Amino acid sequence: MMYRIVLTFFLSTLFVAQAQAKMFVRKVHTIEATKSYRYDQNWTDIDNDEARALEELLKILSRSKTGRALLKMARRKAAATNKTLEELILAGEGSLTDTTLVRKFSPSHPDEIAYESRSKVYINRNLSVKNAVLDLAHELTHFSLREPFNPYETAFGLKDFITSTVEGAGGEVEAYLVECRVLLELFKDRRGDSNCDQVINIATGKVDKSLGVEKFYQLGRYHKAFHNSLRKHDLGLRDFSSAGTDKANFISSAYGLPYPLAAVHEYESIMQRVCANDERRLAIMRQNQARAPASARGNGFRYLASSHKERCSSFEL
Repeated sequence: MMYRIVLTFFLSTLFVAQAQAKMFVRKVHTIEATKSYRYDQNWTDIDNDEARALEELLKILSRSKTGRALLKMARRKAAATNKTLEELILAGEGSLTDTTLVRKFSPSHPDEIAYESRSKVYINRNLSVKNAVLDLAHELTHFSLREPFNPYETAFGLKDFITSTVEGAGGEVEAYLVECRVLLELFKDRRGDSNCDQVINIATGKVDKSLGVEKFYQLGRYHKAFHNSLRKHDLGLRDFSSAGTDKANFISSAYGLPYPLAAVHEYESIMQRVCANDERRLAIMRQNQARAPASARGNGFRYLASSHKERCSSFEL
């Protein structure tokens, strides 16, 4: 029998649906001769079957040049797990990319570990068609490009986690830039309720990652809280030169905080689960050590116990 300890990470969506756009009475698309939808109506009304409604969102996204390139990457990523992309996208109460890291080991050999990562994408079922397509672009960027990480490794630290979450490949900045490109390509005349103008270079008219990084690190009234949170982990503002005091316009929907500070909370939540899981593994190893003859006892338990104490003293539940 194999134990499976599941650790789930949530990469929350950046795009928070704001006020619905003005009503548009013009028919923008027809699914069947007798059925049509508008971009401002709820996307689940496209079809009484959510899976078919999601397929329509994918079709809309594919009309964008950026969307087509993104879908190609996402389908390739899904195929690597022997799944179709459609199988990995579901309706949910919020938009997020849910990655589950499964750690497997046998009770008789808890020092021999295998890891497996699985991801699914959820799209908030309460969004309009337009906002659902933008969220889909955002989450598929996370799904396709987010760099994998293993929090059980001793090298897993807060500084790299914040950097990766905010500005790394497939992180929040890149996901938002992709979202904005899709907005400009598909809904240019309906961009009034977005912050995309803040990441568009005036000279080029294109979204700009350096602008995105600058804006996403603005903490406003949370600047001091971010500094205090870093100090608890032996870090400081010197480690994040982009952190600023301007108004924070980009807020994590999962934590209601600017993304750098939200990443701190996410890191602490992950480490609490990691430490609780390692405590269970240590308990199994401790039992095995007690039953084994002294000559058969290795250094694995002592190393893990020492490492656990060093990493987890600050993350007790």
